[in-house]
Order: sequence, then structure tokens, then C-alpha cells
Amino acid sequence: MDLKILKSLNVIYIEDDILTSAHTKLLLESYFKNVFHCENAEDALDLLNLESVHLVITDIELPGMNGLELCSEIRKTNSKIPIFITTAHQDNEMLMKAVKLQLVDYLLKPITVNALAQVLNESLQQMNANGDLMVKIDPDRTYYPLLGTMNLDGETILLNKFEIELLNLLLLNKNKIVSKTMIEHLLKPNEVMSDAAYKNLIYRLRKKIGKDTIISVSGMGIKLAYTQI
Repeated sequence: MDLKILKSLNVIYIEDDILTSAHTKLLLESYFKNVFHCENAEDALDLLNLESVHLVITDIELPGMNGLELCSEIRKTNSKIPIFITTAHQDNEMLMKAVKLQLVDYLLKPITVNALAQVLNESLQQMNANGDLMVKIDPDRTYYPLLGTMNLDGETILLNKFEIELLNLLLLNKNKIVSKTMIEHLLKPNEVMSDAAYKNLIYRLRKKIGKDTIISVSGMGIKLAYTQI
């Protein structure tokens, strides 16, 4: 896959060794939009709750919580984000534990450009298989979930936060009707969404992804019409 896609994505890198992290950060900055660096797992977990992160790279040996424990914590709330580990030694027992955490791969230190490129390509393949990179809404429109953009005949259309969340909800329930209550619970869990706000949101999303792409089912809700996934 084209690694240029990574230039729109953010990565978090966890490594406590100063020299190793400086070298690897430089490599990562040539691929990613933003590289967030943490020296321990606890800070990484805090940052993951604050920033939009698309990929995780962590060393095994960390002060406090180790890398595999960090991966286990991440997997409790995020089963899809690609994670791979770095290690100074090929430890078969450790690697068996890593398999259970659905990690993409591991990298032996010192990390080389070729090895990093290979693992990043594997990460993109996994994202694409999960439907995180691109989804064909119809023959003319491609949605990029991680970027929150729609491509229509080469033109990039930006979706706002509510439009992205609604479209993701429709994709998650692509063969089902999504009710106003479900949308309300997702977008404004502590408020009642007025009929005007509900209709306006659907109107705006239809305008961006195609008016015939969203079908209204009288008295029940809405659903996607031509989703290719």
C-alpha cells in the first residue's frame, strides 16, 4: 500500500531510552502527520484519551507498566488500532504473549528504515482490512473514516464531527435501520435532539455523501442504500 497515506495519520511511540527514541522519532516523523512520544506506559494511556491516535508503537521494557501490559490495557477499549512492539531481544515466550494481544508485528532494535517500512505497510493492510482506511459508499464516492473526509470524483469533502459520527453509525449498522433514538444517544446522550436538528443533520450529510445514499424509513429511522462494503 502507499505509505503516503500515513502523512494524514498520528502515531504514539513509547520508548524510555533517550538515544533510541531520538533516532526512531526522526524515522517516524518522515512518515506520519504527528508523532507523540512518551517515556512510559502510564503517560501513553493518558495521551491516548486526549489525542486522535491511529497507530501504536511501544517498547517491551518500560519503567513501571511494561509494553505488553500497556497493549493489554489498550485492547480493553480498542480492539482495532494497529499496535506493534520493539524489543532488543527475540524472546519466543514474549512473542507468544504478544500474539494473544493481536499485535501487528515486532521490530528488533536498532530499527532500520526497511524494517519499519515493512511493518508500517502491514499496519496499513490491517487498517484497510478493518475498513478503517476507505469505504466505497457508492461507485462515485469513497469515505475515509480515519480522516473524516469523502472523495467525490477527485474532490475532497470535509465532514464535521456530528456528520462523521452519524455516518460511522450508519456503516456500523449498514444492513439495519438506525432510529432517531440511536442517533440522539450517540450524538447528544444528555439532551433531546429536536426534529429540526435531526432533519438538518441528515440533510447536511445527504448533501455531502449523495442524496440517494441515505434512505428514510417512515416512522422508523434511516439506513444506507448503496454501501459497497
